[in-house]
Amino acid sequence: MTCGKPADYRYGEHTADVLIQAYGCTLEEAFVNAAVALAEVTYSTSKVEPKHSREVEVEYDDLEGLLFKWIDELLYLFDAEKFAISRKIDLKLEKDGGYRIKAVLYGDIYSQEKHGFTGLIVKAMTFHMMEIRQIGDYWMVQYVVDI
Repeated sequence: MTCGKPADYRYGEHTADVLIQAYGCTLEEAFVNAAVALAEVTYSTSKVEPKHSREVEVEYDDLEGLLFKWIDELLYLFDAEKFAISRKIDLKLEKDGGYRIKAVLYGDIYSQEKHGFTGLIVKAMTFHMMEIRQIGDYWMVQYVVDI
């Protein structure tokens, strides 16, 4: 699908943290690109083969809380299981009173030799400067992570 989005994602300068802006022609695509951007802070997702999968389901009353829980769950999978996501993510966003993400993440167990290391480790998700909005024909999600 094509639209006027400026990129899949980009990074902004922010003291001691990383500001991430992810884009998508749909809100679902923006949430997928937000996940890829998070992983790219630490390793190269293009080097991760989709050998294994993890099912993830998160829900919250509003989109900002949903984004927080989504990114926080990805951080947990990397910290607890060393699960490195690839760029292949099947994500469905549902609205039924609140919001719910049902996703299947494809990836592999992290290996610095295989997947690289940028020198940065994401410690935590924050609500600081969080923004989710539609801009013309595309969506932008913005969030800050503590490194």
